[in-house]
Amino acid sequence: MSNYQMIAAAALNKPLAMEIGYARVFFSALGLRLGAESLVDAQGQEISRDGMKAVADSYVHPVTGEYRHYEIVDGVAVLPIHGALAHKTGNVRPKSGLQGYDGITTMLNQALSDPDVKGIYLDNHTPGGTVYGAFDTADAIRRANAIKPVWAIANDMNCSAGQLLAAAAGRRLVTQTGTVGSIGVVVAHADYEKHLEAAGIKITLLHSGSHKVEGNPYQALPKDVAARWQAEIDETRLQFASKVAEYTGLSLQAVLDTEAATYSGQSAVQIGLADELVHSADGVAMLAEHCRNLSKTLTIGNTSMSVANPAAAAATQSAAPAATAQTAAPAAEATTEQTLAVTTTETAASAELVVTLCADAGMSDQIANLVKAKLTEAGVKARLSALGGVRDALAAAGLGHAFTEVSAKIDDPAGMLQVALTHATAHSEDKEVAGQRAVNAAQPKQPDPKSAYSDPSRL
Repeated sequence: MSNYQMIAAAALNKPLAMEIGYARVFFSALGLRLGAESLVDAQGQEISRDGMKAVADSYVHPVTGEYRHYEIVDGVAVLPIHGALAHKTGNVRPKSGLQGYDGITTMLNQALSDPDVKGIYLDNHTPGGTVYGAFDTADAIRRANAIKPVWAIANDMNCSAGQLLAAAAGRRLVTQTGTVGSIGVVVAHADYEKHLEAAGIKITLLHSGSHKVEGNPYQALPKDVAARWQAEIDETRLQFASKVAEYTGLSLQAVLDTEAATYSGQSAVQIGLADELVHSADGVAMLAEHCRNLSKTLTIGNTSMSVANPAAAAATQSAAPAATAQTAAPAAEATTEQTLAVTTTETAASAELVVTLCADAGMSDQIANLVKAKLTEAGVKARLSALGGVRDALAAAGLGHAFTEVSAKIDDPAGMLQVALTHATAHSEDKEVAGQRAVNAAQPKQPDPKSAYSDPSRL
């Protein structure tokens, strides 16, 4: 008996607790393997064999031929982030109440390279998890938002490490019963010393190195160890709060003042940890509409741009000084926020200081440009920070080769975006061509009824 016959025996003629959208995909894929000619849903709608294949193909990545680990709804990849979060679980999707950061980044990267995905939606229901892996995953989400719009929803919870991930998204939604926050750190220590003593058990730990057995559960936690751990916890909380402040635009003090409290619904919006209160059924459609209204969304460093027409954006920017706010606003087809400029009467940074700052940032190729710009020390640092964001975003998108050309237009955000989009489009086309060539050259790897649905774990 094949695996598919065993799956059919377990799935057919029995009640299943399965989301209706995925049920359609599940039975389409299973039906193809069992030779079914059509599929009839609960509403009596018949799906032909070609229709079944089309439905099942929706879970196959068009470039790599691998299985998609997310559902696409109206151009939006819905990434489930459910359960406790942990480092390197080896599973892409949530399993037994546990989600791996490695699984989240795998889904994220797959969605970024998927030409059918216009936006990424983080569907969060998590109380948080380990610090290990959390910060790098949050940074990956932030970088992804520079390539495609990434939104997150507390549906109905993103707390602690989950809040860190949600904060990194470009827009944060919350349901009326959704809970966010808990920006703090906790460490638990178990002390079985008296219990073991009462049981007549004595455990001796032989060790080399005075710190080797710190925190063991067989003795009370020494005060000096507790103090050192507390300092480490406070440092981690500060790092956590700093990231949330950086991502959300809140002040660091405002984040720290939450004292790891949680907030629900409208309170989360009022405190600044969520941008909008929504119904859980509406969030994906809102992001889909947002993507339709934008040809691209680019967020680099402290610069945020939403552009429906890059050429119009460039024209609008150049014409802006000659237009009043009242006449320019209705005609503008693009919105630009530029916060990198430094307006000050301070003395420009010396050439020697510029050289040092550029070298420390690993961008010595920017020395000439920054010396010529005659920025203050603060201005140079801000510019390097922005350029670092550009470099990271381009690298994450596989466009590192475009950094020199893109960075040359750092004073012209619309022009910078246009150059980035040109390279991104060419890169996407190259990947699609390469992917198609790879498929044509290796037919056994091409998604078809014999291979695309041969992984039972996807059913």
